[in-house]
Amino acid sequence: MSQKQYASFSDRFLESFAGSSIFSEPKVAIIELIANAWDAGATEVKIKWPEKHEDPFEITDNGHGMTEREFETRFMVLAYERLKEMGGFAHIPPDHRDKIAVRPAFGKNGKGRLASFAFGESFKVSTTKQGIERIFRIFIDNNNRLAYQKIDEKESSIPHGTTIFIEKAIKPRLSFEDAKKEIGMRFLVDPNFTVWVNTEKVSFEDVPENHIKEYNVEIKDIGFFPVKVIDVQATDKSTQLHGIAWQVKNRLVGECTWKGSGSEHLVDGRKSVAKRYIFIVNADSIEDAVLPDWTGFKNYDDKYKKSCVAIYTSVKEHILDLTKGQREEAFKDIEGSIKPTLRKMGIVSREKWEKFVKEVQEECPSIGNDELEKIASLLAKLETSESKYGLINTLANASVEDLDNLSKIIEKWDIDVAKIVLDEIEWRTKLIEKLQSKVLNEGSDEVQELQPLFHRGLWIFGPEYETIEYTSNKGMTQVIQQLFGSAIKGSSTRPDFAILKDGTVGLYSLPKFDEDDFGEIGVDRLVVIELKRPGIPIDREQKGQAWKYVKELFSKGLLKDYSQVVCFVLGSKIDPLESGKSTEMNGRVVIFPMEYDMVMRRAKSRLLNLHEKIRQAPFLKETRIRAYLNDKAQLNMFEA
Repeated sequence: MSQKQYASFSDRFLESFAGSSIFSEPKVAIIELIANAWDAGATEVKIKWPEKHEDPFEITDNGHGMTEREFETRFMVLAYERLKEMGGFAHIPPDHRDKIAVRPAFGKNGKGRLASFAFGESFKVSTTKQGIERIFRIFIDNNNRLAYQKIDEKESSIPHGTTIFIEKAIKPRLSFEDAKKEIGMRFLVDPNFTVWVNTEKVSFEDVPENHIKEYNVEIKDIGFFPVKVIDVQATDKSTQLHGIAWQVKNRLVGECTWKGSGSEHLVDGRKSVAKRYIFIVNADSIEDAVLPDWTGFKNYDDKYKKSCVAIYTSVKEHILDLTKGQREEAFKDIEGSIKPTLRKMGIVSREKWEKFVKEVQEECPSIGNDELEKIASLLAKLETSESKYGLINTLANASVEDLDNLSKIIEKWDIDVAKIVLDEIEWRTKLIEKLQSKVLNEGSDEVQELQPLFHRGLWIFGPEYETIEYTSNKGMTQVIQQLFGSAIKGSSTRPDFAILKDGTVGLYSLPKFDEDDFGEIGVDRLVVIELKRPGIPIDREQKGQAWKYVKELFSKGLLKDYSQVVCFVLGSKIDPLESGKSTEMNGRVVIFPMEYDMVMRRAKSRLLNLHEKIRQAPFLKETRIRAYLNDKAQLNMFEA
């Protein structure tokens, strides 16, 4: 058996393991080293920044420090699992503790300790715990392995802490001022954690104006809450020390986090905004609401609850404003991708769609643009499948003269009413075009489609039918099924109707209610629409069939003495001797024969080109309705 062999390491193994930025970017490296001090429980960090080549580099903290055993098992172990070995919180040494004993830790895998290589090929670590100082040299050996050697051990006047130093450092590609800027943007959330660079304390003054914004939130009966917004203008590795930090009397209350802020749905931790922005809230006005151990606020405190609502609302508004451009760009992309479907929508449906998509963007930022586009497309298809029925009462009750004198109606309209009217007019215009393409074609084999269209088109026959209450009557459907026997073929959706040998017949009723208890007691009015196949003339026999159906309904008790019935018998042509209306039962039943061509002319006259008149109305100027109508004009909306 051959001797055991070991894998070798390439020159760039450690750099590849830790990440090239840790080894080569001083900005990333110094943040990592300060984070290590934070995780060691330090409350103060002092840095000597090399301003020229071979100046010394040094970073000292007052954290717990390490014993030799801890140094070997923590500092010198690659991929060290901090969460498993030490948990997710950093414990502050008792002699430096100010109220709060623990805080969330940065580290997870121990890569940050290698950041010292960004300042030199080797470095020394002096770590003190329980008054014993131990010094180690860290370097990469000839086999490209991480190595160390112990240099010294001695008693120390300092009880605990760690220093990393390089006697002759590489001049960083980061100035002393820029180093303070990067540090200030990330570590000022906790006033109890201070950082010094070359004897200068890092403060908000080190954060450039274009990285910080300040505003006040005034809360009635409580006071002003100054808020500082820090924009790192880069995406950090994690959300640690990002989010909302509440400070009272220059102390951090709880931790800086997005959790529990009410903004989690706006700030997905996986998104760049969560790793970029910090909101620091001066909450001196609610000092009495702070818990004794300063780990948070009293949730039951009325002032705190009221302040939370106001602060979190302001944060949400600020974040939405920050991401507005991105959302608008994504919305335009979605809008463009499904534009053919959107063009088929009415104004109201289009605005409902737009409102929904934008609300999803704001409330559910974790939804990707691809998923949002699928949702938006589905909603658009649902909206275009809807058909409005019944024009608003303003048009329903208007005479031809009223419609012609449009100004009388417009005086009572607002923009929202106009949108509804335009939607309905547009749908009716499409309905007319569909009807015309079918009823005037003698070879049409789609007569069964006409009854559903006429169910939505009762308005064609007069303003008295402008109500959604006219609907298919299930009881009557059963009657006509019995009446016509095996010739019946019922539609699975309303309205139910019968397909006859020479056409179709449908019944639409308006209920009558008891004046005392308002219960439905029967049929007040009934509309019978009998459609003859194109080519079949309407004569006395055809008109008589309609009367036959009505007599059957009376005989079975479905129609009462008070019921009024109107029958429309429609066909492509009428026997000249039978062109007039017929009445039965002393005028309670009226039968109108009508040619399809006349039906179409009557429908168009009911509209009276109202769509174009509304489009030119002065009160619609400077509104998005104008752009909407112009967009509609580019599309042939009335294909059969």
